[in-house]
Amino acid sequence: MTQNIDMAALFPEIDENKTASKAMRFLKTDFPKMLRVSGRSTTDLKSPIISDMPKGNSFVNQAEETIIRRMAADQIVKQTRDAIYHCDVKSKTILELLYLSSGCYGDEQVWGHIGYEKTQYYYYKKMALLSFADAYLLEDLHCYKK
Repeated sequence: MTQNIDMAALFPEIDENKTASKAMRFLKTDFPKMLRVSGRSTTDLKSPIISDMPKGNSFVNQAEETIIRRMAADQIVKQTRDAIYHCDVKSKTILELLYLSSGCYGDEQVWGHIGYEKTQYYYYKKMALLSFADAYLLEDLHCYKK
């Protein structure tokens, strides 16, 4: 017995411009704040570090809220890095230079670095932000058409 799956219901049509803007706002505003709260820096994020070593727990009750905030921020930072690394090569390169680089890369420096013309670069940047929105799993960064 075959069931018909309503793909439009599972994957509603997204507003690409609003979704790209929402992803960019997350990466420019929320992500740097989470980096600060987690105690990490962008240089820590260049490549995933996989460790199966157990981590010690803190038993200081007065610091519990701070620890929880730091752990939540760390999870957001890791998921952001992982989402960027799950994008295609062009998108990953653009997103790394803009948001994971310790240098202050702006759009002009990025398109010069990767050798794209301005119009071509902004097209690929938008595609990179849409790819990031698809890959980021902790929050739905999509904006849907009505």
